[in-house]
Amino acid sequence: MTPKENNDSSVAGVGDRLTRRGYIATAVAALGTSALAGCSGSRGESLEPDVPDGVPETVETQYWREWETINAESPPLDYSATAGSVLDQLPVEFSSEDDPWMREHALMIQRGLSDLGIVARLNDRPLNQLYAQSWATKGLEAVISMSTHGPDPQRGLDPNPLLMRRAEGSLSNYDNYYHPELQELLTEQAQTTDRAEREELVDQAQEIFAEDVGALITLFPNIITAVNTNRWSGYVKTPGNGPTMDSFVWTEVNLQPETDSRTYVKGVSTSMNSLNLPWAAGGAEAKRLTFIYDGLFDATPDLDVVPALATGGGFVDDTTVELTLREGVEWHDGEPFTAEDVKFTVELYDEYASTSQVPFYEPIESVEILGDHEVRFNLTNPDASFMTQRVVRSVILPKHRWEDVDNPSQHNPDAPVGTGPFRFEDWEQGTRFEASRNDGHWMFDDDWRADALGDQAERGPGIDTVIWVNVSNVDALIGSLQSGSIDAIGTNLSTLQADRAANTSGIERMSAGSYAPLDGKLMFSCPLIRDKEFRVALAKAIDSQGFVEDFLQGQGTVPAGENPISSLTQWHNSETTDYSYDVEAARTILERAGYTWDGDDNLRFPNGDAWGAFVERLQPENTYKRRSELDQPDFS
Repeated sequence: MTPKENNDSSVAGVGDRLTRRGYIATAVAALGTSALAGCSGSRGESLEPDVPDGVPETVETQYWREWETINAESPPLDYSATAGSVLDQLPVEFSSEDDPWMREHALMIQRGLSDLGIVARLNDRPLNQLYAQSWATKGLEAVISMSTHGPDPQRGLDPNPLLMRRAEGSLSNYDNYYHPELQELLTEQAQTTDRAEREELVDQAQEIFAEDVGALITLFPNIITAVNTNRWSGYVKTPGNGPTMDSFVWTEVNLQPETDSRTYVKGVSTSMNSLNLPWAAGGAEAKRLTFIYDGLFDATPDLDVVPALATGGGFVDDTTVELTLREGVEWHDGEPFTAEDVKFTVELYDEYASTSQVPFYEPIESVEILGDHEVRFNLTNPDASFMTQRVVRSVILPKHRWEDVDNPSQHNPDAPVGTGPFRFEDWEQGTRFEASRNDGHWMFDDDWRADALGDQAERGPGIDTVIWVNVSNVDALIGSLQSGSIDAIGTNLSTLQADRAANTSGIERMSAGSYAPLDGKLMFSCPLIRDKEFRVALAKAIDSQGFVEDFLQGQGTVPAGENPISSLTQWHNSETTDYSYDVEAARTILERAGYTWDGDDNLRFPNGDAWGAFVERLQPENTYKRRSELDQPDFS
């Protein structure tokens, strides 16, 4: 069959790979016509429904199992399948606020759907609206919903933050996804503290998810920014964070001045809302204030766990962890750090329900002090991720500063006191945040840093002060960098934006890989998505590699299959099922599953006996099975 010319979406035909200029031109045309939220209805020529006895003529989007986490009668998405009918326009949502190129990525998805005979209705939504409305446990508001995961360190250290969101009991299971074998594996690996045994389970989980097309994991986009290299050397290219973002502090402790100034100024576009890190709502303060505080452990650019306030220890048994704490550490006000601070911190978080520290304290039943610098954590259940994502995510507070605070969740310290590599100096909300070097901190020890950073480590006097300056938008950030008002841009740029900044002498574009995937979430309560034949065809219709090469200019990595665990991490399975890009093969899969096309190449749902087979594939016990596993015939 010949793919159609789709005037509604202005998408080129199969085989005409879009150039960078072509993507931009298509964006202007397509988003002006087919991205009309609220426009619905079918088009094309449907067949007269031919329905086997006992099979419904129409299947609605619905909950296909009992969800303990969902308090709703029906999903928010209204999308049905009817025997022999042309597919309605498929709602696809994204936010261009998420990444500079997310709109063009949505066009790639739209083009893949078009090549299968489906019109996509793109909806570019405000990012906060997606968080508040569609990315909810009750289910997505679109059939496909795209976002790039944040570069939080725990996503590179442990598989749980990305895999466990597809678990049955996860409040982040926005796609209503369930696979019984995967569920068992996820539960088992989460409680397996033996590293080798757990790696085998995690490998199996990645293979099941990729083979099942549990989502469209299209790429791991590079983190791109621009910096002044005339003034500073020693920028650390950290995965997921790049050299200038705030999830890691490595650049700021490693920078060496090339001039007389030791004040490093970073331009940012998001502002802090408070100075209370443990009860932060996930905003900029949740990252920037980690420069002031320390956790028990830290993560290197190689995603190894290294000592911080704890220098050693580990599991004594499946539910007991004993740690040795660093001696000689002082809080910024001169008071000594001891095990009392660790015990107090955990109990305070638990009593007052710290929002940002849930991953750390949630599995802890109690803390025992074994000595001035020794603690024991008694866990409620075995927790394999405790010595990776949880201890690295931890923030330890000074007992002497917080024990008399009446309402910690509402407390806004005038001057936060931590043990971190930087001391608080000043904060003007919406304008600037300033911190100064904590000279006694181990991260400023050249030898310690050389062990942690390897070839990226620089020796020298380092910086005295780091200042975050709020700048209104990307254009203003680039202008400030080029004029010398700031030394670096602390946000992600597109390749074009970074190249524009680097047109000025002394400014350099920098890029680093990422372990945070672009996740095309699929609404598994929707009948179309429940058909594994369709999911496999969809995966084969998406030209992710072409997008990375042609539009991102190679600034990204395409995974082998729909695997959310990056090859940059120590948990990656490189042998997962990969449904390679092949539109003709994708259409053949649909044809054999009973789908047909009308004279204008609009895809129609199966009809007759093929409709009965389609409905069979949607059932809870079958949605993860192919036709051959159900002994269904070839309907082509």
